[in-house]
Amino acid sequence: MSKAQVFPVENRLAKLATLPGGRTFDEAVRAADRKVESVRERCLASLKAKALELNSAAQIARASETPSFDELYRVSNAIYGIAGTFDCKGLAEAACSLCDLLQGFTDGEPVAWPAVDVHVDGIRLLTQKGEAVAEPILAGLRRVRARFVSKP
Repeated sequence: MSKAQVFPVENRLAKLATLPGGRTFDEAVRAADRKVESVRERCLASLKAKALELNSAAQIARASETPSFDELYRVSNAIYGIAGTFDCKGLAEAACSLCDLLQGFTDGEPVAWPAVDVHVDGIRLLTQKGEAVAEPILAGLRRVRARFVSKP
């Protein structure tokens, strides 16, 4: 029987981590913040187009014999991501509420198109009017969501 040969493996990542240079954690966070800020205006401007896309997806789903909520969910989730990233709390909450509503319908709750419509309209209004009008819109959406979604 022959003896096993052991070959040492160089851990390049460990070696790189010990080399001088690079960024500190604080520098990396500041650089990331600068990159996010550099796309703020473009991302916020895209929210109006996303609201129109959401409306179109709702119309297509409603017209279908067997509606799929995949596209509605995808667009609403994209709105949620952008709004959350740029501190549009009301819009993020409205989009999250729509996602919860759609998930409930996917899980077997009876589909209530008026509940979807009021969310789509609320999101559209929030993209047009901004956070200043958020609270009354959100209050209504919370009531709608509570009526149609059984989970908290």
